[in-house]
Amino acid sequence: MKVSHELPIELLHYSYKWNDYDYCLPHLIDKYDRYRLYFQKARLDKRFIICDNGLFEGVKHTTEDLFDKIWLVKPNVFVVPDEWNDSTATLRNAKHWMTNYKDKLPENTNLMAVCQGKTIGELFSTYQTLIDIGYRYIAFNHSSIAYIDKYPNHPPLLAQMYGRIELIRMLIEKDIVRKDVYHHLLGCSLPQEMMAYSDFEWINSVDTSNPIIVGSEGVRYGENGIEHKPKTKIEELFDVNLEDKMEDIIFNINKFKSYVRK
Repeated sequence: MKVSHELPIELLHYSYKWNDYDYCLPHLIDKYDRYRLYFQKARLDKRFIICDNGLFEGVKHTTEDLFDKIWLVKPNVFVVPDEWNDSTATLRNAKHWMTNYKDKLPENTNLMAVCQGKTIGELFSTYQTLIDIGYRYIAFNHSSIAYIDKYPNHPPLLAQMYGRIELIRMLIEKDIVRKDVYHHLLGCSLPQEMMAYSDFEWINSVDTSNPIIVGSEGVRYGENGIEHKPKTKIEELFDVNLEDKMEDIIFNINKFKSYVRK
């Protein structure tokens, strides 16, 4: 599984060393020249790039704005707009983009859709419909309400972790998963979740800023992970001096990789 950690501006120059690929947050391109220049250089250097749609960051982009960013960065993968826990709206967006915009993208840019739904059953049907529509890049979000409902007696973070693990396990058990499709994990509630996927070679990538944000608080992962998740967004660290937290951040980045490989 390839790993990418979203990084603050002052740490972006470590991305080639720390990250297997780059994950772009499009709303930061207009706000920070250094961010834009980084991704333009990454494209020239032929880095693999996934471009987000802004949902998790709470940013609503217009289609025109997203196309501006797509043509600026020319990512390998663009995550089409989805809606939290709403299978119908997510599928409607996915069909719209596949039908109307697929042929208007840069030559090497592929569309990725996210599985959304209120129940595990809805997540199954969304996955299958996305395959039928023609998607060959599919993502699983980390915080679906379906996961909480599946494990109502667990703390929310553990329920989200166990819920996504269970979703993926059931996709395999029911022979629904398509192993010829590119699968991506959008973020994580708790980093130790990655230990569950070490034998699943069909899960291609994950993105999360968790090791950086946890490290910025002076906290290090344990052998079995952590039990909390900071509410800080990566952009909130753009103006923070992290020099005295670098050892903690690097420790967490390396520990996260060890979870992936267990």
